[in-house]
Amino acid sequence: MNTTLIRNGELQWKASILKQHETYAYQAAYYLLEDEFLAAKAAMDTLAALIRDEAFFVKEAVLQQKQLKQLVMKISLGIKASHLRTSI
Repeated sequence: MNTTLIRNGELQWKASILKQHETYAYQAAYYLLEDEFLAAKAAMDTLAALIRDEAFFVKEAVLQQKQLKQLVMKISLGIKASHLRTSI
């Protein structure tokens, strides 16, 4: 079987799972950052990190959301700290 087709199918599968968590990632980031642009960046950075985490995709949905929540909080706070340093 063509490895390109397998790879594309895997990416589509991962994207469909991440799509289910996209809104939650943005909402959690916005709650912490209170800025639409920074929240979108935090959500995108979180999803980009998760797409490379093979273990994430074999977890139950509730555990995926827990992992996503922890990661989006970490990334959001990092963005907030960076933003505060550059604005001072």
